[in-house]
Amino acid sequence: MSAPKWHIERLREQLHREIGTVIAQEVRDPRIPDIVTVTEVKLARDARNATVYVSIMGDGAEKQSAVNALNNAAPFIQRAVAARVVTKNFPRLLFKIDTSIEHGQHINELFKEIQKDLERQDDLDTAQ
Repeated sequence: MSAPKWHIERLREQLHREIGTVIAQEVRDPRIPDIVTVTEVKLARDARNATVYVSIMGDGAEKQSAVNALNNAAPFIQRAVAARVVTKNFPRLLFKIDTSIEHGQHINELFKEIQKDLERQDDLDTAQ
């Protein structure tokens, strides 16, 4: 049976906050950079599984290594967060890289290129 929507939303917000705190203050793995941002937590309808999206600075290999380290540390993170968040069944955590920031930057670059092309076209039109 699935939990009420308000319960899922409240739990999602608590997990978002507490997971970020535990990663920043308690997880000690050299593969995980000092700054890891939890960008989103998605809970399954039954709240037994949670996908935690994280933003990590670095190249692809560094990001993948950090996510692997976070997934290896997931049981520790789950225990630490479960001590702070009261819920009947604590969700199993799965960490994934959030690519939305890079995607947004790529779209901004494309818009800038389009703007430059339009400005060049305007310059050509006025010169003729």
